[in-house]
Amino acid sequence: MQGKTADDLWHTEQVRQDYLEAMGIQTWYPRCQLSNAQPPRPFDWIEQDVSQWQQEQTIAHASPQEPTKVGPVETGYTRLRASDILSQAAIDEVPKKDASATPASSNKTKPEKPGRRVGTPATSKFRLVVQTISNECLVVAEMPHSGLNQFTRFHQHLLDDILYALHLNREHLKQGHPPPVREFIWPISDNRGLMSQLNQDDDAATDAVCAYLSNQFGLAHHKVILLLGQSAARFVIDPHKSFDALRGIQKGTHSQQVFAVSHGLNELMKLPHLKAEAWQDLAPLQSILKK
Repeated sequence: MQGKTADDLWHTEQVRQDYLEAMGIQTWYPRCQLSNAQPPRPFDWIEQDVSQWQQEQTIAHASPQEPTKVGPVETGYTRLRASDILSQAAIDEVPKKDASATPASSNKTKPEKPGRRVGTPATSKFRLVVQTISNECLVVAEMPHSGLNQFTRFHQHLLDDILYALHLNREHLKQGHPPPVREFIWPISDNRGLMSQLNQDDDAATDAVCAYLSNQFGLAHHKVILLLGQSAARFVIDPHKSFDALRGIQKGTHSQQVFAVSHGLNELMKLPHLKAEAWQDLAPLQSILKK
């Protein structure tokens, strides 16, 4: 207590003790006889309690205490019947199914998941790496969506072998070091805040990829666009076509441009038997470049 001295506290406690003594209230009772202590004050027992306590003490000393029997405890609980439960729940009658109701009207509407509307297709997730090989060739390759620094030197060596077989990396070999690689990741956000209101379907992804390639790499100025991987082909050419339909040589944005589509670098490294299919897809490009 702030602002009070020891004398004030002692005076307050002394006043409390005086009031208790005046009312005949004893605040404590000894549990045992203390040595060199004054005899305790007599406790005011109620006559009924005294006689009951003496009787219990007599029984306890006369016969040893029997061990407690372990068994079911008797309680006043009774299990409720089904009719009682229904009456407590205020259920008069279970509704019967209407045979004439149509499935559309009988089924309940499922709650919408947060961040996604019912009936809206899932947003595609992909990662593309872009590398300018020369003034004529541009490479767009698909990498796994998750992870960092996935385009390793092994991917670069495999891409160099493909370009060497197609006679597309002559300037690259003269420079002695690979050109820089840039990444494009879709979707551009995690559907949070204001970004969740943006349309990020496949058509929007295609527009974003083409705008990125046109503004950053001059997509229309390259003669050969090498598209390696399913996402690279679909979101540069047509997202509504299958990858098998896009494989091979496709017409570009103008008459002098071609798209060469085949398996991704990551797939070719994991599944070497796909290299034969990749060569069948890309081999016709040699005759086109000779013209």
